[in-house]
Amino acid sequence: MSFEIKKSFRGIRAVYGEEGFQKLQKAHVLVIGVGGIGSWLAESICRTAIGTLTLIDSDTIELTNSNRQLHTATSTDGLYKVDVLAKRFLDINPELKIEVLREKLTPENISEILKDCPKFVAEAIDDIDAKAYVDDFLYKRQASFIVAGGAGGRRDPRKLDIADLALAKGNSLISRLRTILRKQYGFPKGGLKMNIPCVFTSEKPVYSDKEAYLSGDLPAFGASMPVTASAGLMMASWIIEKIVADPEL
Repeated sequence: MSFEIKKSFRGIRAVYGEEGFQKLQKAHVLVIGVGGIGSWLAESICRTAIGTLTLIDSDTIELTNSNRQLHTATSTDGLYKVDVLAKRFLDINPELKIEVLREKLTPENISEILKDCPKFVAEAIDDIDAKAYVDDFLYKRQASFIVAGGAGGRRDPRKLDIADLALAKGNSLISRLRTILRKQYGFPKGGLKMNIPCVFTSEKPVYSDKEAYLSGDLPAFGASMPVTASAGLMMASWIIEKIVADPEL
C-alpha cells in the first residue's frame, strides 16, 4: 500500500491547519529518555507528523516495564528501547527521519552528543543527577524544552499540571532537581522563575506493602500507565504548540 503523508495525517492538517502541518514537517524534536513517560511522548510526536525525531536512551526493555512503557512486550524483551520505537515509528510514518542513540548522556559527552541539539526537546530522565546536567545544558543552549517530574506511585492523571520548575510544588523529584540546579548550577533562588517548564503531579505517591518491598517482591512504589502516559501526552502537546507558534519555521 502506498503511503501519502498528507492523506495519512489529514487529521493533523485539520487541527493545526496547512501552515501548522508544514511547520511540524520541518521541525526536529529530541526526546531524552523513552521510558514510562518518554515512550508515550515520542509516539505522540511521531503521530503528529513531525519531520525529524531523535531518541536517546541506553536502556533495554525488561518485562517489569509492562505496566507502563509503550514498547514493552514479550516479543521485545531485552531489545533496546530506542530500536523498538524507531521500527514502530517508521511503520507509522515511513517518511519520518529518525535517529536513535543508545547512549547515556554524561557531563563528559553531552557537549559532543548534543552539539547539533535541535530547538525542541523533551527530557524524561529518571536519574536526578543526569536530569540536572542535561537541563542545565539545554537551558544554556536556549532550547525550547520541557522536563518530566516524578509520576511513580500516582493513580490520578487529573492531578497532573505544567508549571515553571520554581513553582511546581508537592513533587519530590522536581524539588530535588530544583535544589541541585540552584546549588550546583547557579539557578535563581527565592521562588524566582527558573524558565524551565515541567510536567508534575502534587498527588502523594502510594508506596508498596512494606513486607513485600523488604522481601524483594515489589519495588518501593509502582506506576500506573494512565498517569505516566498522560504526563507524556501533556509534554508532547506543549512541544507541538511551541512548534506551530514558532515564527522561524
